[in-house]
Amino acid sequence: MKKLILVSMLGLAAVSAQAQSVYGDVAYQMFDTDLATDPAAVRGIVGYQFNPNLAVEGMFGTSVRDGKDSSMGVTAKVKLDRLAGIYAKSSFKVNDAFELYGRLGYVNYKVSATGSMGGFSAKVSDSDSDVSYGVGASYYLTPKMSINVDYMDFGDLEGGVAVGLKFSF
Repeated sequence: MKKLILVSMLGLAAVSAQAQSVYGDVAYQMFDTDLATDPAAVRGIVGYQFNPNLAVEGMFGTSVRDGKDSSMGVTAKVKLDRLAGIYAKSSFKVNDAFELYGRLGYVNYKVSATGSMGGFSAKVSDSDSDVSYGVGASYYLTPKMSINVDYMDFGDLEGGVAVGLKFSF
């Protein structure tokens, strides 16, 4: 599955390099968890806009902040090692400056967790793939640059809000 996602993303990048409607998005992705400190990631998206309402995107992300919690002498840390996905994106321009969009796709992720108590520690990791979806809005600062806010659900991996910048080429 990892190879399929990687090949899809590389293919998307190769096609996008020759296209006129190519864009990139860099965002700070937060996750809603039951931990005292929620994990966060930086994610990048490369997309190809087929028409004003339909695009295909490849996404990759990794942790920039671990999730942490302590209870009854046990300290736990959760880290997102990898987040990779491919999406179809449908968008609707409300006016020249404001756009609403939705994403539907497939995501693969790997997380690791470390627990420690009284000098002992244990580490586990898990990876999985799942259906993923999200909704968001873009505010265009210029015709080629926008500020984006979206909510993404990554299946069994807790989703959350992301804030980022999109650049069209």
